[in-house]
Amino acid sequence: MSIRRLYATLGIFALASFFAVQSVPQTASGQAKAANPPASAPAGGAYRLPAAFKLVCIGDSITQGRKGKGDAMDRMTYSWRYPLWKMFVDENIQVDFVGSLSIGFNGDADWADYKGKKFDRDHEGHWGWTTAAVAEKLPGWIEKYTPDAAMILLGSNDKAKDKGMDPTIQAYTSIIETLRKKNPNVLILIGPPFQEWEPFPAMRKALEELAGKLTTKQSPIVIVDLSKDWVSDPKKAGTCTADWVHPNEKGDEQLAKKWFEGIKPFLAK
Repeated sequence: MSIRRLYATLGIFALASFFAVQSVPQTASGQAKAANPPASAPAGGAYRLPAAFKLVCIGDSITQGRKGKGDAMDRMTYSWRYPLWKMFVDENIQVDFVGSLSIGFNGDADWADYKGKKFDRDHEGHWGWTTAAVAEKLPGWIEKYTPDAAMILLGSNDKAKDKGMDPTIQAYTSIIETLRKKNPNVLILIGPPFQEWEPFPAMRKALEELAGKLTTKQSPIVIVDLSKDWVSDPKKAGTCTADWVHPNEKGDEQLAKKWFEGIKPFLAK
């Protein structure tokens, strides 16, 4: 090879290397960052829900809500679904709540009309049910609808303190599989139980690990931290509950805001 051809070849390699380096995204500090963030990262994958989408809210009494009898042990609870629905209305987001139920436990709470619209009451909140019980029945319920997104708040009724985390994690895995079988592109948001005492902090950690293992670009799994700023003791100032577990109106509003923050990055623009 002649000296002239050698220099020309080396010049081409140098130029290619220069452009390759320039194509790597940089952080503010100048360090290279990953070009493809995880699909579940709120800042940004390409995943978007349809402009009009179907949402199923899966849970227990915290999700179902009730009319109640008015006494200290049986107060009305709206369910976080109601303030969440109002947030969608405020933002003019076209969402259809779906599920096999449309009633509260022991009667409906005062779900008043809002801005001329009636509350979309369909849901999958089952009072007193464990995660395993919901996982067992979900395949039958879901035959009647196909959700684009699911919000899951289960585990408060599980016997994790006695039986460990495995039954809860196995049941959550089954629920995820059922949702994806019906819609491979479903967005899954998991809100682990918010209670401060064990076994719930450990359950939150286990569910975070599960989400990290099972999330995909096609069907992201997002953990929504419902425990931050939560006050369970009904006797404390700023309490979020009516009876240590079931949210009061403040608690429902707080849960709804966190769910909305979790799903907002994936809404159609």
